[in-house]
Amino acid sequence: MKKKRIYFSAFGLTFAVLLILFITCGYAPFGNKSLAVDDASIQYLDFYAYFKDVLAQKNSIFYTFGKTLGGTNIAVFSYYLSSPFMLLSVFFPKENLHSFFDILVLLKLSLASMTFSIFLVNRFRKYLTENTESARTFFVVLLSCCYGLCQYTIAQSSNIMWIDGVYLLPLILLGTYQIIHGSSIWKLSVWVALSILFNWYSGGINCVFSALWFLFELALYFLGSSRKYSHIPRKALVMIFRYGLSMFLGLMCSAVLFLPTVLAMGNSNRGSLDLAALKDFSFVGQLPTILESYHLGAHSTPNSTSLFCDTLVILAVIALFLSSTLSAQKKSMLACFLAVIALIFYWKPFYMVFSLFKTVESYWCRYSYVGIAALIFLAACFYLIYLDDHTAVLLSRGWIIFSVLLFFLDNIHPGEHTSKIYLTVFYAAVTLISVRLFMYSRNFKSWKKAVITLLCTGIILSELAVNASFLMNDYHADENSQYTAYSLGSQKQIGEIKESDSSIYRISQTSTKIQYTDGATANYNEALAYNYRSISGYTSSPDDTQREFLERIGYRENGLNMNITNSPVIAADALLGVKYTLSAYPVNGLTKLDSIEAENGKSVYCNPSALPMAFLYHDNSESIQTPQTDDPFVYQNYLYSILCGHPVSLYRPLSYTCSSKGDSDSGTDQVYTLSVPEGNYALYGNIPWDSPMENASLNVNDSYISRYSWWLSPSAFYIPAASEAAYAKVSIHSDNGYFIRDGGEQFYALDLDALAAVSKEISGRAVEEFQLENGHVSVSCTAADSSSLLYLSIPYDKGWKIYRNGQQITAGLLDDCMYSIPLTEGKNQIELRYICPGIRAGILLSVSGILLTLLISLFEHKNRLQKNKL
Repeated sequence: MKKKRIYFSAFGLTFAVLLILFITCGYAPFGNKSLAVDDASIQYLDFYAYFKDVLAQKNSIFYTFGKTLGGTNIAVFSYYLSSPFMLLSVFFPKENLHSFFDILVLLKLSLASMTFSIFLVNRFRKYLTENTESARTFFVVLLSCCYGLCQYTIAQSSNIMWIDGVYLLPLILLGTYQIIHGSSIWKLSVWVALSILFNWYSGGINCVFSALWFLFELALYFLGSSRKYSHIPRKALVMIFRYGLSMFLGLMCSAVLFLPTVLAMGNSNRGSLDLAALKDFSFVGQLPTILESYHLGAHSTPNSTSLFCDTLVILAVIALFLSSTLSAQKKSMLACFLAVIALIFYWKPFYMVFSLFKTVESYWCRYSYVGIAALIFLAACFYLIYLDDHTAVLLSRGWIIFSVLLFFLDNIHPGEHTSKIYLTVFYAAVTLISVRLFMYSRNFKSWKKAVITLLCTGIILSELAVNASFLMNDYHADENSQYTAYSLGSQKQIGEIKESDSSIYRISQTSTKIQYTDGATANYNEALAYNYRSISGYTSSPDDTQREFLERIGYRENGLNMNITNSPVIAADALLGVKYTLSAYPVNGLTKLDSIEAENGKSVYCNPSALPMAFLYHDNSESIQTPQTDDPFVYQNYLYSILCGHPVSLYRPLSYTCSSKGDSDSGTDQVYTLSVPEGNYALYGNIPWDSPMENASLNVNDSYISRYSWWLSPSAFYIPAASEAAYAKVSIHSDNGYFIRDGGEQFYALDLDALAAVSKEISGRAVEEFQLENGHVSVSCTAADSSSLLYLSIPYDKGWKIYRNGQQITAGLLDDCMYSIPLTEGKNQIELRYICPGIRAGILLSVSGILLTLLISLFEHKNRLQKNKL
């Protein structure tokens, strides 16, 4: 038996199926479609562009100012970017990342088929003898393709980082099996470590399933063992110890990345675990839906999991339990295993464990590939162990049972998928015929046998291709060409800004790549993509300190991941050092730069009042009363007062009337009429709500319409108004009721002249020298006295080490966020160095884990040599 031929056949067939689909359906790089949809379009492509800069040493994994106000990006790297396939990004320019994404899908899914063939060949090696190789290797290859092209890999292809766990799972299962059967522990340790390193999330799922698989393989081992019962407990304990040690070593080896990731995620509530849900013993759905959803084009839902991986598999699983060759004892054990597999998708405690103790609110079901692997394993048991002259009869009975159950369940819960269920039953019949034909062809001459084998292979693969095409049609984006144009425009515009101004500043924008008609967007990672400092970010590892600070100054926290920053509040921006804003519309107080061309419908505007990102001030906070309000405009006045050393009032309250109270039943809007003051002002509003008003919209002076008081909507908003206008109007429309906080409306006029004066005052205290890089800051300044403080527009992070004149010191914080460093009288040399928390301990643990694994492996190898001599 030539193993490599089997492995590359599985890889090649999966690759060919996907390549044909990409070409015929027009997926990048062959067309405008792409599998980079939803979060892949919103986040991942920007992360890939960022990673290209990391590889080019233009950005950093450990710390970057492109992530919100600045922070470590180690958790983003370990979750989205640590796969070795990401190194291929060097061959793709930023504007061609859709092509890169689709090619990643092509390669990873093909590799998943290959690794599953490795698992099957080595797990069932004693059944793949020379006499039976031809028939059994046929099923090995096709079952492996069923894994690589299953429902999960296509439906979750947009979450491409999880597919690393898919192709590593078979190797982990094989390593678990080998532990029980006396092989060295290093193999399992290596695959576990790589799975965690390539993507800790799917790696965690693989580790949890590996424990379940270990118990399953242990039961199979002792069920087929001739040992006396008294020997089983001792033998089992030895195996459990070896398995636990192997898993622990794998975790140690991955600590170099996993430990810093855990610490980074601790910066936000995203890192907390929903352990209370383990006490809920209810079911998330009805168990029969797991079969009801086993049809072509099926989607997983919150209450139903699809494990579709070709009818070749399900017919064999049913036939396995119909086989008289399989003992009743083994049938019972396999039935229990199958029941547990079903429960991990429906019983809440198991559901939470495999969801890694976090409540899941999207992308159902994130770990269904482990159930698919289990189903294909059972099918392999039938085709590789119990393959005989009765195979076709058993499969025929399996087809009858499967078809009756599928039609019965569809009749109970009729839906929109009836036509696909008919098609699935038809394909099951064709699959049955093809398998029977293949089994019959074993007695044919070689050329006839080859033709029939090729025909049967085509039939099986065509079913996988049809299922893939159904799912790809549902999970794709038509934006390849638009993305290319947008990326090129953004790179050009940012490059021109940097070329014209080499000072230190931040850049913000009012619109992004994907902008809905109501002004909402979730694309907040373009600063990472195009390598500039910003105030925006959307990652799975945010920093709550920054997010709370941004909330207080008017940029609303949205969910657990981001702040809404696409409605400019120029006094808040000035405070953060935002010097340039990319905007599709003019904003009072910002000056348009005609020297830089508009790109993607956005012109470049300069904020002449932007503060330097490093300056001196005196702490007079004791004489300035902290506002007891959530009014962001009052809070900005407070922060400016602290930095100026005297009371500052930049915002002037506007008088307004509410001419009509909203009534959702009659469709009446809530309308505010504002009195516009004479002078140089920019108008802002904020209308706090006690409960979200889903689908509510805000009409701002008939200038623009924005969603409001729900997902992705801002809180503080800009109100365009002509300088000669006496009034401005703001109205809210809601279909599901008005939940506006009674009397909480906030309407203000920002005094732009006062802002300019304050900016000039503060800028006069700018430091003499200031260098800011990712992970390193250097400041030279002269303090008049020891009460002077250095304000840095750099948010707190426990990884920063602060040195003043060569000695490490502890710094204070302004508003619990920005660094406020005490100075000594005279010359001060301030340096900040960033050391990623946990990286040193992680390196030590990983090196220790690797050495321990090597030592134990050498010890095991020595013991085996001694046993062989005896």
